[in-house]
Amino acid sequence: MKKVLLVLAVLGMVQYSYTNSGGSPSGRSGSPASNGQTCSGGYCHSGGSPSGNEQIIINTDQANLVDNQAVNVSLGVLPSGASSKIGFMASVEDASGNSVGSVTASSNSKKVGNYLTHTSSSTSVSNDSIGWNFTFEDSAYPDSLTIYVAVNFTNGNGNYQGDYVLTQTKTLYKSQANVDEGDLKGLVVGPNPATSYIRIQHEDLASVGLYNTLGRFISLETSANAEQGEIYLDVSSLARGNYIVKATYLDGNTHYKHVILQ
Repeated sequence: MKKVLLVLAVLGMVQYSYTNSGGSPSGRSGSPASNGQTCSGGYCHSGGSPSGNEQIIINTDQANLVDNQAVNVSLGVLPSGASSKIGFMASVEDASGNSVGSVTASSNSKKVGNYLTHTSSSTSVSNDSIGWNFTFEDSAYPDSLTIYVAVNFTNGNGNYQGDYVLTQTKTLYKSQANVDEGDLKGLVVGPNPATSYIRIQHEDLASVGLYNTLGRFISLETSANAEQGEIYLDVSSLARGNYIVKATYLDGNTHYKHVILQ
């Protein structure tokens, strides 16, 4: 019985390795919808260390989000000689972790659920670079969308040891030409970028929360002016980077805004 179990275990390991070479398991882009998970640690790729010279470049052919207009994404990786085989997983999500309306993979990538990943024929590094492409589109874009990417740098030794994962994000904002004038007069969040404080104002504002890009709530000192519908967040002690403001109105509706701390 022990011999049979051993054979089955080995077969399972071979099958899992083959599956990953043809694409990452769903939910590994490091995004809020992924609960911050990537293909590192545990039974996955681990043990390696980045050189610090790797580059993950996310380019889009649109600077802003415009309803019914597709955004073409180009993901490029420069491993700096550290890896011979590289894979990725990506997702496009709004501030609350919801996936964008439609995502289309190109010939060198494929969809796994709401995620995009590499194909078995698109993992070999050539001239110290590798890249993939995909497209997303929505009939009514939210205020902002973030492209989350987790890149798996491997040494090509046929197992998970000695590999590591790095992540990168890029946020696009809805064009103001695409926003109704009434919305522009609604929720006010600023300054953006911010340094020491963020002011959130709306006549029906009930509460405000601040989250990092993995969806984790951040406890902060706040002050409020109820008559003006204003709440101030003290962000002076936070690390610089991207954050998400969640505003809740008196009727229970919510509104999300991306903010940058510099």
